[in-house]
Amino acid sequence: MTRTAIAKADSYDMDVVRKAIWKIADNTAFPSVSGKTVLVKPNILSDSYPEKAITTHPSVVMAVIELIKEKGAARILVGDSPGMQAGRFRPERSGIARVAAETGAELIDFRDDTRIHEIRGIRIPMTTAIDDADIVISVAKFKTHQLMSATGAVKNMFGLVPGLQKSPLHLKARTPETFSALLIGIFREAHVDYAFMDAIEGMEGSGPTNGQPRHIGLLIGGENAFAVDKAEAAIMGYSSVPLLDKAEAMMPGITETEYPLLRPEDLVISGFKRIPEGRKGTMRTLFIPNLLSRIGIQTDGRPYPTFMHDRCRHCMKCVSICPAKALRMKGNKVHIRRSRCIRCYCCHEMCPFDAIRIK
Repeated sequence: MTRTAIAKADSYDMDVVRKAIWKIADNTAFPSVSGKTVLVKPNILSDSYPEKAITTHPSVVMAVIELIKEKGAARILVGDSPGMQAGRFRPERSGIARVAAETGAELIDFRDDTRIHEIRGIRIPMTTAIDDADIVISVAKFKTHQLMSATGAVKNMFGLVPGLQKSPLHLKARTPETFSALLIGIFREAHVDYAFMDAIEGMEGSGPTNGQPRHIGLLIGGENAFAVDKAEAAIMGYSSVPLLDKAEAMMPGITETEYPLLRPEDLVISGFKRIPEGRKGTMRTLFIPNLLSRIGIQTDGRPYPTFMHDRCRHCMKCVSICPAKALRMKGNKVHIRRSRCIRCYCCHEMCPFDAIRIK
């Protein structure tokens, strides 16, 4: 059975973070990295300042890289590709570019070189960094997610798909269930060997971008990313989340794990603002509901985005990212065509002004 370690870390002080990261590695099956090329994949949804709790904190990324270096890695790659990436991406505001420079890790752009993978009959471009790497480590962020309830170490690997090439995949997988299956396929293709999760400052409410930072004071890690995500969901207080439900249906027992340090059931956050579980959508695969979804008739009760026009700054990111082309700017206001909307919530995720509500 795999092991998942949860350690206390009350601040991003480097000594505190280093100690916790090493403790987690020592109490789990951390892979042998000596002489190998290691890809470190943090969550850099957008190049935001660390205090917003949108990205993996640079102190956590630094501690992970230092651990890998001390264990003898020959080469360390660091990268991600935000959904709205334009031009070359350097995560300056998040502090991760600085970490790469200070540690000697190679900051790579996932758009530079890609290879097509066929996953569940869908052709998906993914960075060739996963081909170059002997070891792949997901370094996720503890956050809620409007479509998937929580985003963690498994979904973090969706960032291997470069930039705007992520958005059309929502048209291929329109429900939380089918999108979960696609995410699991991408994760397995990436041969992830280990996962850490930054849960020192997490995000509650309308994640993964427009929620509120929440102090959690934990770091999580283990060789089984599904088990790491299960610990996250339990600490948030969820009884289930779509991705883990689908993973258990596809691979029974995949989330089973031992906890050598702290146990998640003892760490459940009182009053944590979750995505209401009734909004996750029904986990149905029947022909008729899927057919209705494809022609714009939704049957699972998930809400449509609502646009707060007084907050909108007309940046057009929501219009650009929408895979179904359901949004348009008219009279300085964003209008939604519900017959086209697939409720993937990409618009909400990309809005930098918190001008979209899911309610």
